[in-house]
Amino acid sequence: MKESFAVSVIIPVFNNWGLTRQCLSSLAENSPPNMEVIVVDNGSSDETACELVPLGQSLFGAHFQRIRFEENRNFAPACNAGARAAQANVLFFLNNDTIILPGWLAPLLEEFAVTPRLGAAGPLLLYEDGTVQHMGIAFWPEGGVGHIYQHLPASHALLSTRKRFVKALTGAALCVPRSLFLQIGGFDEGYINGFEDVDFDLRLVRQGYKLCCTTASKIIHLESKTPRRHAYGDDNSKRLKESWNLYNFIDIPDIVAQDGYCLQVMPELRLKISCSPQISKEYISHLYPFNAAACFSFLEEEPLWLDGYSLLGSYLEQRGEWQSALQVYNVSVRYSQCFSFDDYARITRVMKKSGYDTALLDGQFNALCQSLCEERYERERHTIMRYLALGSQAGKALLPLYEQAGEQARKLRENFEMLKFSGQ
Repeated sequence: MKESFAVSVIIPVFNNWGLTRQCLSSLAENSPPNMEVIVVDNGSSDETACELVPLGQSLFGAHFQRIRFEENRNFAPACNAGARAAQANVLFFLNNDTIILPGWLAPLLEEFAVTPRLGAAGPLLLYEDGTVQHMGIAFWPEGGVGHIYQHLPASHALLSTRKRFVKALTGAALCVPRSLFLQIGGFDEGYINGFEDVDFDLRLVRQGYKLCCTTASKIIHLESKTPRRHAYGDDNSKRLKESWNLYNFIDIPDIVAQDGYCLQVMPELRLKISCSPQISKEYISHLYPFNAAACFSFLEEEPLWLDGYSLLGSYLEQRGEWQSALQVYNVSVRYSQCFSFDDYARITRVMKKSGYDTALLDGQFNALCQSLCEERYERERHTIMRYLALGSQAGKALLPLYEQAGEQARKLRENFEMLKFSGQ
């Protein structure tokens, strides 16, 4: 009699036996018994080749199976092979650079029971330090795709305020009905270890399915430990953009607005996420006379209070505490997920005061300058504004900010030309 499993966990691996052993051990320790585990070995040449089966059978018994490729066929083919071999009605794709935490499965399965037309669900992924690695993927106006709210502490209110429906979830830990996965066509094997998940997610969205990041389910993700993980990044990005008009999926304005936050448009058309002006004013009202300890406490409470980093950094600069100011400014960039001209100016200023070489940073500055190339810049700015004008109210609300960014960019270009003319 064929056994009934609640879920089939599919783990593609290529070497890194230590990670695979850790992943499987944590999976066995924190999962229900009615689970199938399929590890697809992409031609590993390390201990995986001989140690995988004995460990898998000792942890999961007859519920474990290995699929072995003699060469590395990469993420998508491995996952697709595992899906075809799976016996459960629900698949859970899992990277081997993960550590499973207690209670991870039930919230994911429950989401499918309560949410109509749910195509996929994913857990909250955390770094080892307890901060956010993944709680959904967003589509940005400049055509980019990326994680949202990275590095926020797991205790932050955003992680529990509402269900997080998004247009894309990472394939590092993805739960999807097997029949739907096969019906949609699985992962596109034309991608090589990148964007297969986003492409698959968009096919679900196109057919009217929802995707949910289920923050009650938590897993630690060590992130990008597979050898040559990003070697094909440019090719994968090109394939994604050729397959999809990503401007049609812009959703970061809606996500941020629903969460009660704001977007700042930088002159180079990059966006920073920040708390609202009202909340910023409330924090500032408690800082007269300025109290560095109180400011730091507010930043711990709300890491997206960007004005707070400016205030605290300026205070530290005035006191000549250059190293501390540098740390504050770097943390600001980390949380805002954007490096802007303003960031360059203040970080290089305090680095020079601290005696650091700024050559690497100067290279990033030159790249920012190149992004202001007038013809290309204006073409991109008008394309963004055209799509935002066709979208949601949250997107339309950004249009005046893009107008202001254009004016700021024109002034920066004039300054650059003056510097060149003067020979500085």
